[in-house]
Amino acid sequence: MRLNSLYLKDFRNYQEARVVFAPGLNVIYGDNAQGKTNLLEAIHLLITGRSFRTNHLRGLIRFEAPAFYLEAHFEKNGVEQLLKLNFDGEGRTLIHNATPLPSLSMLLGILNGVIISPEDHELVKGGPAARRHFLDMQISCENPLYLHHLSRYTRAMKQRNVLLRRRKVETIEIWEEQMADSALYLTLKRHETIQQLEKEEALKGHVDALTLSYQTSAPLNKDSQTLKSYFLKQYEKYRPRELDQGNTLTGPHRDDLVIYVNGQEARFYASEGQTRSCVTSLRLAQWARLKTITEETPILCVDDVGISLDSKREKSLYDQLGSLGQVFLTSPKMINELPEEAHLIGVQNNCFV
Repeated sequence: MRLNSLYLKDFRNYQEARVVFAPGLNVIYGDNAQGKTNLLEAIHLLITGRSFRTNHLRGLIRFEAPAFYLEAHFEKNGVEQLLKLNFDGEGRTLIHNATPLPSLSMLLGILNGVIISPEDHELVKGGPAARRHFLDMQISCENPLYLHHLSRYTRAMKQRNVLLRRRKVETIEIWEEQMADSALYLTLKRHETIQQLEKEEALKGHVDALTLSYQTSAPLNKDSQTLKSYFLKQYEKYRPRELDQGNTLTGPHRDDLVIYVNGQEARFYASEGQTRSCVTSLRLAQWARLKTITEETPILCVDDVGISLDSKREKSLYDQLGSLGQVFLTSPKMINELPEEAHLIGVQNNCFV
């Protein structure tokens, strides 16, 4: 996997800019508020269909511009490919090569990569939603069927919630049947993925003892049919209470990925340094698993490397650069430890120099 170039028009603070990348290490440097993180945000948007800083695409349009446009030229499995994304505040146009894609979620698995950013502290210290999103993105990139079940479960649950709020349950079992089918798939895949992430060297080699656990009410030791029956019984059991609240109270949308450091739950007990180290380990394990599953080397992005990584992890990253494929680092200053072949990209006044 290699991202060759990126064209940005009216994206964040970029009026119009094109940047060409090297196949190895790319270092994006410059003063704060010049657009370094915005560049990684554009790459991340094309990888996942989402920004890592906002949930609203409208906020990515440059001030007073009507729309933003991104165009990425990349190589995958030795084949040159093209991604185009245009958003005008209302609708979006997304094209992979010559094929229109109906939704941003269809980007998952096309341009594979992982980003480590200061915002990632929410992965450890935030609520369960951040960790569920981490799992959902990881699995969806490697397994399109998981994305199908995630979308199917979410749609069916929304329909069920509408019926609960209207207190009309005559047809609710139709939606519960769909939810149970997909809940079964989501729960088992999440559990399997967490077990496999724990085996990655990035987690096993953690300075502190880092372990993961899938927190779910579902009986994971049961066969598939029993597990599906469990979900159906839970929907029936909680229905009287849910009619009062108007929401579904049980299922994989309430589960969590619990992170432990030295046997203690990191969300409550990890120090700032331990939190950064946990995040880095999780992201590098995510990168390694993507590489194994897809049989290609994903892109690795590190935003503000001096803040995102502790000093030991930063040195380790530089030592491993030769085996990490294409890497993008941002920094407000030049980095002394860089290898001679590093490709330097200066950002000044919303332009690349």
